[in-house]
Amino acid sequence: MDAKTLAKLRKALGERRAEIEQDVLSMAGEIKSIGVAQGDENGGLGNHMADDGSSMTEAERLSTMIEDLQAMTGQIDDAIERMDQGTYGTCIRCGQQIREERLEAFPYVAYCLDCQTMVERESALRGGR
Repeated sequence: MDAKTLAKLRKALGERRAEIEQDVLSMAGEIKSIGVAQGDENGGLGNHMADDGSSMTEAERLSTMIEDLQAMTGQIDDAIERMDQGTYGTCIRCGQQIREERLEAFPYVAYCLDCQTMVERESALRGGR
């Protein structure tokens, strides 16, 4: 991979990481406001149980999204580290080159398409662990 493409992908990774950080902060603020609103309304005392349930469900949904975004941040950090080590673009499972089109679409990937499929199948067989 040429230096210009690598620099473009590094920039895309940095920009995506910044977007994710903003999204996480925003969602954390939403979760906090749900908690404050519950406290202001004496959470459950005098509130309709469905309203309390909806608030709790929304907070759980946001927490799950934050976890997913933080996992993606980890993948981005790992990709940048592979760039620094000179191993970016090489599948960490089989050692083959990852297609440039795949890296342009998903610059944080660590696996070639065949290995990604295998990793996902293995994960599904273990119940998503």
